[in-house]
Amino acid sequence: MDVFRYEKDDAGIVTLTLDMPGRSANVIDETFGTGFREVLERLRKEEELAGVILTSGKALFLAGADLDGLYPIRDPAVIFERAEALKAALRELETLGKPVVAALNGTALGGGMELALACHHRIALDHPKSRFGFPEVSLGLLPGGGGITRLVRMVGLMPAFPILMEGTRFTPREALDRGLIDELAETPEEMFGKARAWIAAHPTPKKGWYEKGFEIPGGSPANREIARMLAVGPAMLRKKTRGNYPAPHAIMAAAVEGAQVDFDTACRIESRYMAKLATGQVSKNMMTAFWYHLNEIEKGGNRPKGIPPQETRKVGVLGAGMMGHGIAYVSAYAGMAVVLKDLSREAAQKG
Repeated sequence: MDVFRYEKDDAGIVTLTLDMPGRSANVIDETFGTGFREVLERLRKEEELAGVILTSGKALFLAGADLDGLYPIRDPAVIFERAEALKAALRELETLGKPVVAALNGTALGGGMELALACHHRIALDHPKSRFGFPEVSLGLLPGGGGITRLVRMVGLMPAFPILMEGTRFTPREALDRGLIDELAETPEEMFGKARAWIAAHPTPKKGWYEKGFEIPGGSPANREIARMLAVGPAMLRKKTRGNYPAPHAIMAAAVEGAQVDFDTACRIESRYMAKLATGQVSKNMMTAFWYHLNEIEKGGNRPKGIPPQETRKVGVLGAGMMGHGIAYVSAYAGMAVVLKDLSREAAQKG
């Protein structure tokens, strides 16, 4: 089963198109891992390779990890080994010795964003529905594929915290402003044209964190100003979570601890925290509620069986106050006829 389409042009640029058969969206699972390792092996053997463009054959670039494969696992060692295997593959892509550009034709979240960060350059299609970021915290998890480690080294500790701990899904322009992506393109043709131009201009790119003497933007935890902010950070976070959500605390710990060691050690720290979270009951409960149950509800799973859907065409609202006015407004905006009643005609007309 081919997960990636492999095409090499006359300029020596290989385009890898991620298009998982039988799925509406690309995800990171065992099939992805096998296919990814296969294309890495082929790239290593490729003669006269100028660079690589990584893109998707689906509307989304890569949605993230396959939760159906993650949810049942109770052994932290299994999670740790899988996280380390993914990190090893991403590092191999990153240290290929040739420029690798992520051509993000759609949404890249979680593991999809981590794959993009492992590339040397990221160009996103400026589509209003595309979103970028790390929403793992909303399911009680953290980015376990090197996302914390790379993002901290790209933008700095303090700018990375809200991106990682709030789980915001950014628009393309918001992602550009925060350093998650490097360029925007209006059309696919422009996106691929920019990717080829960047490859031609950067034949031997290197990630700074592999170089001796690399310093994290803004400074490490040893920096006096950052140390001062980190001293109160855990207390402020606990006040917000009341100790009920371990994921934000684990993200902060992995980021701070990882910022004080080399890249590989930081990745292992990240994997250990991921293994602990993913096998804990809090994340299991959050995945159940905010993924499985929510998806079931959105698909109509809470509807009584045997009763066909009915279209509401007219709504009556009693009371023209602030709430009644709001209900009337959204109902009319949705195309329904609205009857608004109150104690007096004047109040009803005002509403």
